[in-house]
Amino acid sequence: MRTVALTRTLAAVSVGTGLAAGLAGCATSVGAGDGPTDTAWIVYGARAFLIQAEGGEPELCLGGVAESYPPQCGGPVVVGLDWDDVPDAETASGVTWGSGWVVGTFDGETFTLTEPVRQEPPEGYEAPEPGGDRDFQPLCDDPWRGGDEEATAADPMGAVGRLQERAAALPGYVELYVSDGASEFNVLLTPDADAEAAHASLREVWPGWLCVGTIEDTGSSSRVPTNAEAMAASEALASAVGDDWAELGLLSWGPDTIGGTFDVQVVLETPDLRDRIELALAPWYSADRVRITSALVPLP
Repeated sequence: MRTVALTRTLAAVSVGTGLAAGLAGCATSVGAGDGPTDTAWIVYGARAFLIQAEGGEPELCLGGVAESYPPQCGGPVVVGLDWDDVPDAETASGVTWGSGWVVGTFDGETFTLTEPVRQEPPEGYEAPEPGGDRDFQPLCDDPWRGGDEEATAADPMGAVGRLQERAAALPGYVELYVSDGASEFNVLLTPDADAEAAHASLREVWPGWLCVGTIEDTGSSSRVPTNAEAMAASEALASAVGDDWAELGLLSWGPDTIGGTFDVQVVLETPDLRDRIELALAPWYSADRVRITSALVPLP
């Protein structure tokens, strides 16, 4: 599994998306228990990674792919695949892999190609609405207020760690993110939190670039769960699906801290699967705040 570097947002790792991404990279199949057995005639399209181990059947990877050589992933068995139709196909250590657009039917376990793998989206394909898109804008105009532009920490990573720890303990803490991808630290709070008191507390451990603001400073009026609530929701979903996550076709999940939604990516959404996800998240997110995206998209 890959490690997660300190990049844009420090909250995402702490609320369970790291767990979900790790699971997605190891998925093997999607069981038929909640599968769309009554819609097996529908034709779907998807951009996918394809893989086949020597002596095994080809599989359709719709979630994460482990960045090893050869790569590792898994998913529904693919019927009708001809590797000659995959221009970027490569073989190493008995594993063949490549990528492309697939079109076919899905019975909950097997994806049956109805045409060769293609390099362009199929006609009529409409990509799912992206979730979690956001701008990591600074939360203030004076990030050096109360700080010291000349200060140099003897232990930079230790100083960042102390900032993270102090921020996470603040009342109404939502997340900490960097607006420049490196050192511009922003601490986001719920609307009822005391941003000035939080700023003063953080200045006791961090003299560098710092902005503290509430969700209203981002232009959002949504009810946003705290970081602790988002973490609890992620853990509740993981507990609810348990070892069935692969059979259910869950690929990844995590909160959109700005939008106040919880995003779940699945192989294919079904009514039973949606009910199960919504029930697990209900203490923190209403049904209309749970956003489920299917990797397989029905074609006209």
